[in-house]
Amino acid sequence: MYNKELASFHIKRHESFIDYLSNDELSGSFLFVGQDSIGKKDFACAISEVILNNTDKIAKGIHPDFFLLNVEGEQIVVDDISQIEAWVFNRPFEANKKIIVIPSAEKMNFVAQNKLLKILEEPPDYLFFFLLTPNSSLLLPTVESRCIKLALDRLPDNIIAQSLDSKFIDKDKLNIALFLLNGSYDNENFYTEDKITDFIDFTKIVILKEAVYIDKLVDYLDKFFKTKSNNYKTINTIIRLLSFVLRIKHSSSNDNTLLNKIISDKVSSYNIGELIMEIEDINVSLNKTNMNVRVSLEELLLDFILRDN
Repeated sequence: MYNKELASFHIKRHESFIDYLSNDELSGSFLFVGQDSIGKKDFACAISEVILNNTDKIAKGIHPDFFLLNVEGEQIVVDDISQIEAWVFNRPFEANKKIIVIPSAEKMNFVAQNKLLKILEEPPDYLFFFLLTPNSSLLLPTVESRCIKLALDRLPDNIIAQSLDSKFIDKDKLNIALFLLNGSYDNENFYTEDKITDFIDFTKIVILKEAVYIDKLVDYLDKFFKTKSNNYKTINTIIRLLSFVLRIKHSSSNDNTLLNKIISDKVSSYNIGELIMEIEDINVSLNKTNMNVRVSLEELLLDFILRDN
């Protein structure tokens, strides 16, 4: 049901918190904050084993006093919270506590959050709530204020690398993939050696302002944005890769030969920094408007490349 290696990583960093939760007199609502796919749910499940004093049933997902809300859609709606409400007020069946885990709590719409708030305001004394989110600012302030917040660290590269080693022969490309993943499994299946190669070539055309290859740049954009669900991943990959170029440009010890090939004294750190900020503006707009991300990015990049040509 959960990844024990990821859970163990976070537990070692929060041993005092685990001891705190082990108090038989304790209950309450907690908010675990950390980027996507770093093991927040795994951590919550492992903690639940300690509180309910049962490893086997939680691991199998059959403990009667443990409720993990799994929602397949893009939103957590009021009917989902109604399921929780019906379960909450029945006293524990097997342990002396009950636990509810809500992954991706930011997916709750306002109606669902307001319904949950009523439970958070007057919870039973046997109830633990674990809300998990990459961004607590997406929750209503009234919901957030009812919870004790705990920030979880991103995963170290050695853990992520274990799942990528078999996919990458080239060490430089593996290191780039690890930088792009930024301590998370979130886009693990998004990155392959071929895709990393494409993104490197795409970045080279942009930062070296190779106007002669504009048609190739447009072809790359068509390829990257072929699947709409990958829009957010693609934008973030471009931002991260440009940031990586800046980092390497100002590093005294760099052995990434792939990126060294596209860095020269002609590359302006200031211009790249400005470009990153402009792409980030598009990224923010992605969640707020119906703008065509593909077209907006193409216009921005063509302007950047042709500005001095």
